[in-house]
Amino acid sequence: MIAVPDTAAPRSPFWGWFDVFLTLGAILPALVVSGGIVLLVLSLSGVKPEAKDIAMPSQLLGYAFWVAAAWFSFRVRHKQPFWESLGFGLPPQYWRFLAYGPALTIFVGFAGWALQAKEVKMPLIDELLADPVQRVLFFLFAVTFGPVCEELFFRGLVLPLAVRSFGQVAALVLTSVPFALIHGPQYSWSWQHLLLLTVAGLVFGWLRLQYGTAAATLTHCTYNLAMFGGFILNGRNY
Repeated sequence: MIAVPDTAAPRSPFWGWFDVFLTLGAILPALVVSGGIVLLVLSLSGVKPEAKDIAMPSQLLGYAFWVAAAWFSFRVRHKQPFWESLGFGLPPQYWRFLAYGPALTIFVGFAGWALQAKEVKMPLIDELLADPVQRVLFFLFAVTFGPVCEELFFRGLVLPLAVRSFGQVAALVLTSVPFALIHGPQYSWSWQHLLLLTVAGLVFGWLRLQYGTAAATLTHCTYNLAMFGGFILNGRNY
């Protein structure tokens, strides 16, 4: 009997739901460990830690630990490149995606006005913005590391797998709604804000499917940048 070579194309994406839950499970331990490290450093420095002193450093460090854990899992379990596999190659004419973010911010602002979305008080963020050092850390997190990590998980890791399992439309919804919900406490669970964040997530997801995760991430970064600028200028936070 002549052996017939297996010419079937490899499954795309090559990872599965176990990888998603494994990566998701690493988030809380990473944040706990990073919070402990920040508290220890501040205590050894003789600083009496307050919430505003812990929030940004622990999130930055925690997300860094989480990305490192996700990278390690990919490299060990699948022996595949991490960033390239999740669609982080720079797209052609990348500059246009930098322009999409502010455009989306303007659209969301008008939509928020139409929905009569109320301004939400954010005491912790007000404290962060009142402190020069924490303001810089908050800015760096909001316009760089935060969007990168969110896109890495929702659009880089989960969305292609959800498309394979449920189809494009369902996958876009299934990744956009949880993306909005993780921001729920920040916006006091205002349904208008959650709806607007879901719409933003749908846009990021569509960009990911068409152009890759890097395109969605660039748009997300400049979307947050425009939001941050508007928040600083007039206190609005749609």
